[in-house]
Amino acid sequence: MEREPYFFLSYARRDDRGSAFVGRFYDDLVEELARLGADVSGQQPFLDVERIGLGMDWESTLGSEIGHCRAMVALCSPAYVNSLYCGKEWAAFESRVLKYREQTDIEVPALIPILWVPLHQAMPPEISRYQYFEPAMGQEYLEQGLMGLLRSAPGGRAYRAVLELVAKRVQHVADLFRLPRAQGLDLGTVRSPFEGREPAGPGSRTTGHVRVFIAAGVTDPLPEGRQRREYYGPSPLDWTPYHPPVHPTVAYRAQRVIIDEGCTSTLEVVDGGLGEKLEEAMYNNQTSVLLVDAWAAREGRYRTALSDYDRENHPVTGVLVPCHETDEESGDEKLWADLQQVFRRNWMRRNDPYDPLFQVQVERQRFEDRLARMVVVAQNRLMEKAVPRRLPAGPSAPPMPGLSVPYPPPSRADDPTEPEGPFAPAEGSGQ
Repeated sequence: MEREPYFFLSYARRDDRGSAFVGRFYDDLVEELARLGADVSGQQPFLDVERIGLGMDWESTLGSEIGHCRAMVALCSPAYVNSLYCGKEWAAFESRVLKYREQTDIEVPALIPILWVPLHQAMPPEISRYQYFEPAMGQEYLEQGLMGLLRSAPGGRAYRAVLELVAKRVQHVADLFRLPRAQGLDLGTVRSPFEGREPAGPGSRTTGHVRVFIAAGVTDPLPEGRQRREYYGPSPLDWTPYHPPVHPTVAYRAQRVIIDEGCTSTLEVVDGGLGEKLEEAMYNNQTSVLLVDAWAAREGRYRTALSDYDRENHPVTGVLVPCHETDEESGDEKLWADLQQVFRRNWMRRNDPYDPLFQVQVERQRFEDRLARMVVVAQNRLMEKAVPRRLPAGPSAPPMPGLSVPYPPPSRADDPTEPEGPFAPAEGSGQ
């Protein structure tokens, strides 16, 4: 019998590097389908890391699986819509759905988009024309995405509600319909529908790196004057300043924003060597962001390092201080007066719309936008100040031959310095 995968899981590799959330969701979905009575044993669902072995032609394998699967579950995210091969997978499967509609006049909901990580901009129309939200999925799903729910409470009500709805949709289309097969599908000839969102290719823009420094409290002991333990964890990296005080942590939120802006990032905890690290970052043509817990900043562990930062000039470093409006403890005016003493020099430019590198009392709904703008502005300033690093001295180059006629400057249209695209391509589930 010819293979017809019960479903194909399409996702961006960049969303799952260093973690196992995609694999966990795949396993949970297969288990939920079994609970609903679906028999997938004869037509094993497709997940690339399980079905593409060493030495196999991955592009040919992907084409075969997409051309024969019964349903496709797409984990939509900023990385997904910027992935060349995710776009190809989407287009290839959608063509089968459209062909079936032409042949039968039946709309089969076999292309199932899932909000894996929320997008800062509007969902591309190629995706939003398909229903990716139902009221039963809950507001938490829209705010955090399914990966956020899986990260914070993998067995929780919100995650299970979405999982059950997805499984029911997959079972419905896989058991009742058979889309026309696409024999010999060559993904190399398929064009991604996310036109204008795809990276233009290597060399159009160098991906920047952002060093993220966290100055936050822990549960034991809590910052002085703080009573609410649920906002903290055993490490400063576990800090969750927004209500409800659950994951994703502010560090995770920050890294998600930075990825969306086409940059890479690392996480560090603020210590006495902060100033030297910021100088090192700038020397290496990197930008930095300080995420500061107003409660912890008043203590000796961080106060000295942050005050030293305030007295120095760090033009490509941003500071962001989160605060949730319903956290009654953080409404204390003395808390912010103390923070003003820590950042005496920078306090005058707080929340300046024209100089967005010092943002305080940033509410949850504004966190992503404020941080994204901070990263972009810091990167732009870095490009103005970046110093090329010289290679070690070598033998002198031979003299250049002279030109017998003046060489005209390139026209504006031919100017090779004009940017052509945003950043290097992200990987799809097949690459």
